[in-house]
Amino acid sequence: MSSEEDRLADELASLRLDRSSARVQSTGRARNNDGERRGVAGWVVAGVAVVALGIGGFFVFREGSGRIFSEDVELGAVTLMSPSQSDVTLVATGYVYARKKANVSPKIGGRLAKLNVDEGSKVKENEIIAELESSDVQAQLQQLHADIASARAKVDRARADLADATTRFNREKELLAKDAGTQAAFDDAKARQEAARTTLVSAEADVGAVEARQKTLAVALENTKVRAPFSGTILRKLAEVGEVIAPFTLNGIVTLASLDDLEVQADVAEAQFHKVKVGTPAEIILDAFPDKRFRGEVSELRQIVDRSKAAVTVKVKFTDDSTGVLPDMAAKVSFLTKALDDEALKAAPKLIAPADAVVNDGGRKVVFTIDDGHAKAVPVVVKGPFGEGNVELADGPATGTRVIRKPGDKIRDGVSVKEKKK
Repeated sequence: MSSEEDRLADELASLRLDRSSARVQSTGRARNNDGERRGVAGWVVAGVAVVALGIGGFFVFREGSGRIFSEDVELGAVTLMSPSQSDVTLVATGYVYARKKANVSPKIGGRLAKLNVDEGSKVKENEIIAELESSDVQAQLQQLHADIASARAKVDRARADLADATTRFNREKELLAKDAGTQAAFDDAKARQEAARTTLVSAEADVGAVEARQKTLAVALENTKVRAPFSGTILRKLAEVGEVIAPFTLNGIVTLASLDDLEVQADVAEAQFHKVKVGTPAEIILDAFPDKRFRGEVSELRQIVDRSKAAVTVKVKFTDDSTGVLPDMAAKVSFLTKALDDEALKAAPKLIAPADAVVNDGGRKVVFTIDDGHAKAVPVVVKGPFGEGNVELADGPATGTRVIRKPGDKIRDGVSVKEKKK
């Protein structure tokens, strides 16, 4: 090959492209472009996620904050109100108490051997309610009976000895007066008489001592019997057979109360105390019998003020038959200007709620109650206004139910609530 041909071949070789290099460079550029595209897409996805989280967090916070953080609320209550509202001067709440009520305890300690009553049993005054184990006392009494018999036998023997000694003394005395006896015999007879008399006195004293011990043990035996201090009904059993009972324990064996003599003790605010006096007529409504009303009368005003409540306890006795009423039942007492007649007494009490507790919720009227620290919407049917600031309910929650007053937009089903501190 000529030199000219060699030169042309070299020039052509220099112009040839390196396809492997070009392929590598092309692949690198493609990868760089793909990485840039993925980076941009990642930033876009991250941005969308942040926005979504923000929006979701807003809604979660708005809906869930009420369930996490408790709302302070003002509470009222659904109550029963007298239909004779125009005659009511004052309303107070309280509980039923038995004027006669006691935890009956034994006078001595011991193991409970018998329990002759059950809850609900009616007993009469002095009836035996229970008995403690008494075998040891009875054994001591049996021994004392033998001791008494022995002591009395000694007394009989001492009396016989004294009679014999007295006879001899009198005979020696007569003989000495007739100069037929001796002074020594007389003195001996006299000494024997005095000794017999002393022995008799001692024997009689022994009998007295044994009999006194017998009376003591008889009292101890009687004290093993627990008797009813008054007629009444057994409300609770406080001990079971086999338990060891301490004397004069506060818990006792049973709780006894006279259900024929019940009263309501109501707390009247100190500022309203001037409105009641002994003899003031009253109406009693019990939570246990919401459709029944009882007539009552103020029987006593306790002569002390409870400073923690700023209230005075007023006792109201039942003037109507209180059969079925039990101690510790919750009661509402309305003090009246005049006593209820039979016709007024037949009217059913009214279910009352604070007017500002009733709100519209999706086209229905509801009140919000508190269920385990959370608000709960309860539908109600309102009959109309009742007095100042109240409404009468034809249907709604039971009397005594606590309801939220002036519930705002934040109060919904399930929202955590707590009573506002006053």
